[in-house]
Amino acid sequence: MNDNEKNNLIVDGIKTLLDESPLYGSIVMNLDREKDLNLDHALALKWHNHRWFLVINPNILTHLFTNHNQIALALAHEALHVIWQHPLRYAKQHEPLIDLGTDLAVNQYLPDQLGELPGAMTLQTIFEMYGKMLPDQEDSAVYIARLAEFLDQVPSRGDNQLDSHSGWSSVNGALDEAKAALDMILKKATEDAKHSGRGQLSLAVRKHIDEVIAPHRNWRAIIRTGLSQQPNKRRESRARFNRRQAYRLDLTGEISVFNAQLVVFIDNSASISDQQAGLMVANVIALTRQFDAEVHVFSFDTQVYAIKKIKDWVRHTGGGTTFKSIFSALIDQKFNPKQTIVVILTDGDGEEDEVQTAFKQVYWLLPQGKKLSISQPFGKVVVV
Repeated sequence: MNDNEKNNLIVDGIKTLLDESPLYGSIVMNLDREKDLNLDHALALKWHNHRWFLVINPNILTHLFTNHNQIALALAHEALHVIWQHPLRYAKQHEPLIDLGTDLAVNQYLPDQLGELPGAMTLQTIFEMYGKMLPDQEDSAVYIARLAEFLDQVPSRGDNQLDSHSGWSSVNGALDEAKAALDMILKKATEDAKHSGRGQLSLAVRKHIDEVIAPHRNWRAIIRTGLSQQPNKRRESRARFNRRQAYRLDLTGEISVFNAQLVVFIDNSASISDQQAGLMVANVIALTRQFDAEVHVFSFDTQVYAIKKIKDWVRHTGGGTTFKSIFSALIDQKFNPKQTIVVILTDGDGEEDEVQTAFKQVYWLLPQGKKLSISQPFGKVVVV
């Protein structure tokens, strides 16, 4: 195959991806492109000169993938790494286990209508090699942790040499700038794909995109907004001037007192690492300092446990997670659904069954990249 034929095949692959999955194709189009015949893989993402590049070795790419559908799938693989922001998340870590975990995460969302990507590492591949069935549609961090439990030696990512992840380390020292640039690429790609829709995207992919392109609000401000919408009363205070007669220093002013109670639940299940638990505690301490409302704090797994002093709380790792236990405890503790703001700090992993409750002012605080397991979420899900 001569150079013109190679270029035509790559162009046909890009066109195919734009037709079949406009968003993935638009991401590829919004990346700067660089040809590198010395690259030892077909593709790579790297940060250079204040821009994100898709690096292509056309010789390897057209040798490994011999038709436009396969080329399109290989490019979609790179677009999915952008959506999951893997070059940013793993910029400081480059090891085979991370390579494998990130590939397992994104290969589940390749466009089915284009067939299969030759040599791709999948959940089925891991099952055939090790007899271990990993859960589907999980974040790369989950796969990396699960793989570490039974892999003494990480297998090759396949003979196809699809892409190199070593270029991700080029972000070091410019993480904020690189993140802003990657976010902008995704926003532009979303706008470019609007006229033809985003294609057939799974719910998980849409969620990751929305997390990036939607404006982020401070989660404490969101909760404060919820509190401000609750009925409140006022009490006298000599620390305030009387608004009607400000010149009368002998008259007291008034301050608002919330009737609402803030009830906070910290996920203490086995899926929560000590580091995550520490961050949750730090957030709760900040929460209790910020609001005038009465704050009650509990931990939970399959049961709920009262925490009298959050600063003195010593964690003892629990077992599974059930969100229904939270709302049963709220009833048992005689909290009024109309005057209670419920804040749940969790990784989102729990039961999938629908939860029936009269408590509607509920805020789920989840880490980046996680989703709520219950089938019909209610309240507001906020990424912390």
